[in-house]
Amino acid sequence: MTERIGPMLRLWGLQTDQLPKPDASPAELAPFLISLLQEAVPFIDAVAPKSGSPASAGAKPAAAAASVWKPKGRKTYRDSDAPVDLYERVIPVTRLQVTATRNEKAPGTAPRATKPETWVCRRSVHRDAAAAGTASWAEFRARLKDRHAESEDAFTPTVVGAREAMVWRSGCAGVEAALADEARGGQQQAWGDFTLKVEEMRHRIGRPLLKDRTFPVLQMTCAAVRPPRDEFLVVSVTLDPGFRGAPQAQLSRDKGTVIAAYVSVERIRRMDSAGGDEIEWLMATASDARGVLPQWLQVLAVPGQIAKDVPLFLGWMARERRGEAHPPAAELATEASTTRSSGAESRGEGGARVRGQNGQPHETSTAAAGAGPGEARTGMI
Repeated sequence: MTERIGPMLRLWGLQTDQLPKPDASPAELAPFLISLLQEAVPFIDAVAPKSGSPASAGAKPAAAAASVWKPKGRKTYRDSDAPVDLYERVIPVTRLQVTATRNEKAPGTAPRATKPETWVCRRSVHRDAAAAGTASWAEFRARLKDRHAESEDAFTPTVVGAREAMVWRSGCAGVEAALADEARGGQQQAWGDFTLKVEEMRHRIGRPLLKDRTFPVLQMTCAAVRPPRDEFLVVSVTLDPGFRGAPQAQLSRDKGTVIAAYVSVERIRRMDSAGGDEIEWLMATASDARGVLPQWLQVLAVPGQIAKDVPLFLGWMARERRGEAHPPAAELATEASTTRSSGAESRGEGGARVRGQNGQPHETSTAAAGAGPGEARTGMI
């Protein structure tokens, strides 16, 4: 059966008037949270299904290689004992447009899908221990579920600004949603402990040639609660550039930045294995940094960039245990170095000169609907 592509996990983004009311009650907010969960869970589970033999560190999920997710290699890093496996899938424009039309508010109001979405996924399996090269379940849960944006700000060298623009605290209270769990033979798994926020994050990507990127996202987290299980999700939904005009916006209002797009689904779970408990960290993302550099260059850069999230986080955890608060500023190469190594050139985003894929330079400007450099939000989980 053909997979159904949902409307929320898309780079075209949610418009401000599609966000839940700030004072939404749990009964009013529940349908929104459930819809997002129903879209996110099967999407991320398709990369590494939980049924069958338990996966272990270094083992590639066979289903990923045989499905629409294609293997893109493996990375190893000094700060991570576990290797990072990479996968990619492309959602064609035709399927995106069907989804847009099916979910339009009124005839003629569907978002316009003009290019395919390239999704990249990373998977790593870690020993459950508060030790160098890995992290414990309690550390994963506290940093990536309970304090996600705060942690990302702390361990990502390119982040130069982060703020919580909106939060639905009372609206999430007590909400639960039950979904069929293929790992339990289709039995119902209840999800709860929901949080919902709008986060703005500003990244430095290559000053002075390239403007900073600001990524406004609607971020939902939740956890498996009944039967109790060590698993949680972090889902980040793109917000339309029109969020810049919302009264709750702050970082997005800065005209000196480019509003970029980022969508992701992250699944972290603890698994039993012959060698003891292990933690699977799975994250799939699509992004568009917009600006002056071509999409093909972004596609080339993204796999390597998202893989670096793993050693960045684990290295930061090791420093936290030693009482060191901040990561070294030079720990991650800037996007300017990525651009140079790719043979591209730029004179800045106001009438920049960018070398094309055939090696010939072409002129563009900030008004062009082009893509930004690489994975501009390097380190965003």
